[in-house]
Amino acid sequence: MEASGKPNDVTVIITWYGQQAYLLDHLNFYTQMAKLYDFKPKVIIINDANEPEREFFKDAIAAYRTSFDLRGVDVRPDNGFNSHTCRNLGAKLAKTDWIMFLDADTFEQEGFYKELRFVKDLDYDMFYMPKADMQLPEDMSGYELLDPKGLLKQYSHPNCFIMTRECFWSSGGYDIEYCGVRQGDAEFWLSLGRGDKKWDYDLLSWDDKCRIIVRYPTRDPWYIRQDSWKQDDARGLINFVRTRNRDEYRKYRKRIHNLNWEYV
Repeated sequence: MEASGKPNDVTVIITWYGQQAYLLDHLNFYTQMAKLYDFKPKVIIINDANEPEREFFKDAIAAYRTSFDLRGVDVRPDNGFNSHTCRNLGAKLAKTDWIMFLDADTFEQEGFYKELRFVKDLDYDMFYMPKADMQLPEDMSGYELLDPKGLLKQYSHPNCFIMTRECFWSSGGYDIEYCGVRQGDAEFWLSLGRGDKKWDYDLLSWDDKCRIIVRYPTRDPWYIRQDSWKQDDARGLINFVRTRNRDEYRKYRKRIHNLNWEYV
């Protein structure tokens, strides 16, 4: 279906931890798209407290600030793998109904960019996953619980999605108790929905021309460290969260933010 009237207003939220080339690639891409389509995309890029590249981040944001609707956010302290908290912050700062999350090493392509903003008729009762050009692990059995349709097994990426802010916050946000362990994605997906309100999901487009590109993440080992005792008990943690989230009082009172932040 084609979007009618004005373009879909979507805020892209990207968490970043010192990958200089990736940051510049994102900034250059959205600058080019702004010129090509005479439409300024909205983008929030959050430095997840990377200290060595903090000045580089600030300088890059300043250099591209007027090229499109760009906001750079710098957070402290450095808690290692804490992108989930940064995603919560990005969702709080976004002003549009629709938000899209990308990792620093995932990139829109022009076909996808055009489809999302100018072609697709976005349904507020849905959320969407981008078709991804990536290599998937051989064992994807752990995703069956999160993705009954099997899209993550074959086509998409669990960290990249497009949804309304209402849908996002129906989960209560990412749980920052998962700082230091990557299973926070599982908790987030299992938490979506509030009361009787549920969202269906699909790929944004099945067309191979409308994909995102996923590169190998070049992150500092400090950032991707995981607490081994949490990782070893990941399945038990997921089961605990499923039980906890049946009680909406507890679900919506989980901690979502533990950072100091400022615009740069």
